[in-house]
Amino acid sequence: MPYQDSGEAYYGTPSMPNEHDGGGLARDPLIELFARLLRGYRDHRKLSRPKLAEALGCSPQWIEKLESGGQKPSLDTARDLDTYYGLYEVFQAIAEAVEDLGKRPRTDLPLGFDVFQVLEAQANAVRSFCAQVVPGLLQTEDYARALMGAGQVRAKLEDRVRARLARQSILARDNPPRMSVILDESVLRRPVGGPKVMHDQLIYLLDVATHAVNVQLRVLPFERISWASTDGSFTVLSFADGPDVAYFEGTGVGVVLQAPDEVADAGLRFDLVLGEALTRAESIDVITTALEGYT
Repeated sequence: MPYQDSGEAYYGTPSMPNEHDGGGLARDPLIELFARLLRGYRDHRKLSRPKLAEALGCSPQWIEKLESGGQKPSLDTARDLDTYYGLYEVFQAIAEAVEDLGKRPRTDLPLGFDVFQVLEAQANAVRSFCAQVVPGLLQTEDYARALMGAGQVRAKLEDRVRARLARQSILARDNPPRMSVILDESVLRRPVGGPKVMHDQLIYLLDVATHAVNVQLRVLPFERISWASTDGSFTVLSFADGPDVAYFEGTGVGVVLQAPDEVADAGLRFDLVLGEALTRAESIDVITTALEGYT
């Protein structure tokens, strides 16, 4: 999915304003995301800016600056918005991420992934098609370490592994997100980390497929080809109170999409791939067969 410089796709991580930004912050993806969510929730409630400003105890001009992306959101404002809309740290999480990104060194994670992580932590449903590797939320520690280890300094690698495992904490919540994951069969055959690592990873996937009530795991076999699966991995996130978003990832680049037509297209792609995928029982059989190759 190509990047579109229309304000509907978010590319990269926050950067300082430059002369092309008109002196504003709207090109910072997290700040732009905050602005779009703020506009979206206000429009959904059919609130005017003066009405929302009155409820928050601020000026309409302040709301306008936030909605235009010309003002960095404060934590206090973010908490007030969450309280007003009855949300659980949605605006707060984005505001905290904006602060955090300004304090920590840049990583070699895909550009745009910071935005995705903020959204993923708030989602109540996750639909993913994985064309190359096991998704981060379902990776074992050794698989994650092997996958991210090429050319990494050990200390940096361990930081990344810990961050990957920390993402998985959303699955241990009292009310974890519903997950529907489709793995291309090549994911099961690609020997990341060698036989022992893959053996343990597939054992874990079998446990998830068999026992996890909130996770639906399917396999897209080699012999079934769908145009919807040929553009690589993608994820669609859903929320209790807010529109879906989609995330596409390529080499070193991640794009979060919120334009309704593009998100709808991603949802359709997922449904088409799911229609070609094996049933739960058939998927378990394929994973079991792949496991035999690592014993």
